[in-house]
Amino acid sequence: MPKLPTGLQALNITQFLGAMNDNILKLLIIFALIQLQGAEKAGIVTASVGAAFALPFLLFSAPAGCLADRYSKRTVSIGVKVMEVVVTALAVVLFAFQLPAGLYLLMFLMSAQSALFSPAKYGIIPELAAREELSRANGLIEAFTFFAIIIGTVLGPALTQAVSDRFWLAACFCLALSIIGLVAAQRLPDVPAIAPDRVIRLFPAEIVRTLHRIRHDRRLMLAIIGLGWFWLLGAFAQLNLISYGIQRLGYSGAESGYLFLASAFGIAVGSLLAARLSGSAVSWGIVVLGGFGLTAASILLQLVPDSSYPVIAVILLYGISAGLFSLPLQTFIQLQAEAEIRGEVLAASSFVNWIGILIASALTFLFSGPLQLTAAEGFSLMGILNLLVVIPGTRLLSRIKD
Repeated sequence: MPKLPTGLQALNITQFLGAMNDNILKLLIIFALIQLQGAEKAGIVTASVGAAFALPFLLFSAPAGCLADRYSKRTVSIGVKVMEVVVTALAVVLFAFQLPAGLYLLMFLMSAQSALFSPAKYGIIPELAAREELSRANGLIEAFTFFAIIIGTVLGPALTQAVSDRFWLAACFCLALSIIGLVAAQRLPDVPAIAPDRVIRLFPAEIVRTLHRIRHDRRLMLAIIGLGWFWLLGAFAQLNLISYGIQRLGYSGAESGYLFLASAFGIAVGSLLAARLSGSAVSWGIVVLGGFGLTAASILLQLVPDSSYPVIAVILLYGISAGLFSLPLQTFIQLQAEAEIRGEVLAASSFVNWIGILIASALTFLFSGPLQLTAAEGFSLMGILNLLVVIPGTRLLSRIKD
């Protein structure tokens, strides 16, 4: 397999370090707040940190997309990475002074820079890769992103233990990562601004206008909705796996967290497999295959024996299916969106994704609260719901594709 162009290598390194940094810092904030506010408030802490993490993606999706179109995506990427360095430097100070309100603000700011980076990150890929290389480029970006999540998930607790809960010292490691990420971003090639006259829209109403503008392209709309559905399923799995490990395998909360590593690894493998199977084109058949795989894995999580190895095997299948499902959709959105509004379209897609994540939180509460379902039953029900989405989606696709 030939090497990726230098620009894509720089983007991959920049994204890898940023994703790893986000996950480490998020865990450090949770651990520090639980230590400050008490273990009995762990649920409130994680929910509040989760809200602080999600909110910027809803607030800043519109201006982020406009920025990615109005300015060179290299300029936007470097600016965001400068912001990441400033935020992680602030993290060292806030951890040292142990200010709870400041730590929630820190999570919001860290998430804000990620939200601002998202349209530029995905929008620059078609400008750096030839059409026939786009699936492979996306596959590598997605795979390394999930590898970064895996490493960050491991390093968060490991750093906490290594520094004996001196979180400011662990944050110094995050600061070093952000500086290296800034250096990598500066290696991105200069690309021209797509729409220098684009007006910067500050409110999500611009997202609605963008979706209305592209409504005639039914395949593009189907891909955006499908990717949002993927994020709903992924967020539900992440929230539900902790309870699943406790209920089915007798794990502690921390041990259950390692089940997420298996799913993240599976998604990375599935993304690479989707890129290999797609070749130079976008294969909708791979999306359908991934969709049915998600349903099968979800139902198997209730039927599988209460033993670690079978459960991990099914979770890997879930992750691989998710990678097969999502990668072609992301690639198709990049290809199908008109170049002059690609940043806006990607921002609208990101906004839809985060709506899916919020719905996943609501479903998790509904299943475990009012409906009193076990985590395994929740997975099965989501598998059935997924089937009710995939089958009509497949039929609709067969009617509208070229």
